[in-house]
Amino acid sequence: MHIVVLQRPESTAACDHWIREAAPETHVTIISGSGAKRQDRDLAPGVRRILVEDYASAAVLGELLRICGQDRPDRVLANSENDVLRTAEARTIFGIPGQKSRLALAFRDKVAMKSLFAGLSTPPVPYRLVGCVEDVFTARRELGAIVVKPRDGSGAVGVLVFASDKEIRDACIADPGLVARLHGGRLMAEQYVSGAVYHVDVVVNGPVPVLVSPSRYTCPPHRFGSENLGSVMLDNSSATGRLLSGAAREFVERLPPGHGVSILHLEYLADGCGRLLAGEVACRGGGALVKNSIRHTYGVDTSRLACLIGAGLWTGGGELVRVAAQTGWILWTGGPALAAPAARPGWLVQHSVTSRPGEAASSVDAKAAFLVRGADETEITQRLAALAVRD
Repeated sequence: MHIVVLQRPESTAACDHWIREAAPETHVTIISGSGAKRQDRDLAPGVRRILVEDYASAAVLGELLRICGQDRPDRVLANSENDVLRTAEARTIFGIPGQKSRLALAFRDKVAMKSLFAGLSTPPVPYRLVGCVEDVFTARRELGAIVVKPRDGSGAVGVLVFASDKEIRDACIADPGLVARLHGGRLMAEQYVSGAVYHVDVVVNGPVPVLVSPSRYTCPPHRFGSENLGSVMLDNSSATGRLLSGAAREFVERLPPGHGVSILHLEYLADGCGRLLAGEVACRGGGALVKNSIRHTYGVDTSRLACLIGAGLWTGGGELVRVAAQTGWILWTGGPALAAPAARPGWLVQHSVTSRPGEAASSVDAKAAFLVRGADETEITQRLAALAVRD
């Protein structure tokens, strides 16, 4: 068996080790970029790695297609969301099993993404295509307060909220580049939903979810510049949790046969009446400490699990359940300073501090990160609040 993996230079995931542990005779080729964090000594024995000078360039896809043409692999895997479409194109061109390009594009383009929720019991947030400022004014008048955001964005970067025409005018004056981005077809508008925001992290094996974990954000992700972003796992007895899990399962059931999806991060919003609306879905694991949170509570590394499923090497049984206390996490992004108590309590599972100066550039750009455990959602929320530094 031959497996090719696209691995961004910043990644330290031991995907080659996971594959070789499951199938020792597998030939693994990794395509990465110069300055890769993983050293040669970190690779599994016999693994071939090709380093491309500019990993963001078309040269990576060119190298992938060259390899596929010379020695057609049995699987092509993406190690990050940015590589989902590139690997899908290679599978499509060479007829390799797994996710093909049309479905991959829907996971990368937030307008095409809306079609993935069409006909489901949890409808998508209403949206409009916008190609000029007049379209933005029209969307605001039709939908009320709106969110204007990049069609291919991530990390809540570049998200703008407009509740009036004046706010739209002021934004265009302050940043003429906003108009240029509209002309380039890079933005979309959707109705602003003011209720709670949730995420459901799912690992998928064909038509069957292997893991479904619903959580609630402590604040909408786009507010990372003024508030600290966090997340709390919902209680097993939570009615909202059951609704979210059901919506995620329905989404998986509606994926086309042979979809090749192994991991999903879905976001849902609650409107003023408590009705759930589908926001976005990404073909990746959750960011920040989502993976750490799931590892503690479910006892599994979702990156490893998704890698083995994508490689066709996972031999596990039914759906995974919680094996330890539920968890929550918080990042010091733009809100009050956070710090661990002097006497480190047993409920603080993990914390880290960085030396990042200035303001956060994205929702996961944190000065400090904390993972806590608790008996239920209420206790976890209280413990996250206890990390705020008081004057």
